[in-house]
Amino acid sequence: MDTSSQLRCPYCPDHQLDPLGHHAVTCKGGGDVVLRHNSLRDVFAQFCHRARLGGQLEVGHGYGAESSLSRPADILVPNWMIGKPAAFDLTVVSPLNSTTLNEAGARSGSAAGKAEVCKHNANDAKCTELGWVCIPLAVETYGCWGVAAHSGFHFSAGFPSGFAVTV
Repeated sequence: MDTSSQLRCPYCPDHQLDPLGHHAVTCKGGGDVVLRHNSLRDVFAQFCHRARLGGQLEVGHGYGAESSLSRPADILVPNWMIGKPAAFDLTVVSPLNSTTLNEAGARSGSAAGKAEVCKHNANDAKCTELGWVCIPLAVETYGCWGVAAHSGFHFSAGFPSGFAVTV
């Protein structure tokens, strides 16, 4: 029996499925990557609504001086800190990516940290122009959240109980 066809990705046959599942969690062919991102976004949006923070999904396109297609806010919370809105931009990254593998082996969360820097580089200028605070929500495929995400979660955790936690 030929087992080579069982080891190929059904969405991108040029890729073999590896025994640790790296390709399966990062493959963009089947839509799972978008589904995972949107599910995490929706859970955080529900939390914001329950905490009476409000929140709009997928905001930013058409805002500002440049009319780019970028959307720096997966979730825009209108009144975050010091009266400024917060643009939460979610990203899911794999620590097994060739550009992060060496660091990820030495330090947990390093891939999420790199993703946060990338999100800041991509979104800070537009968020500043709009008067928003950019807060990347970076999570690794194996569950480690970035430092900025932890700070955002910590601050927002004070809202449901009626007081704000100082960061």
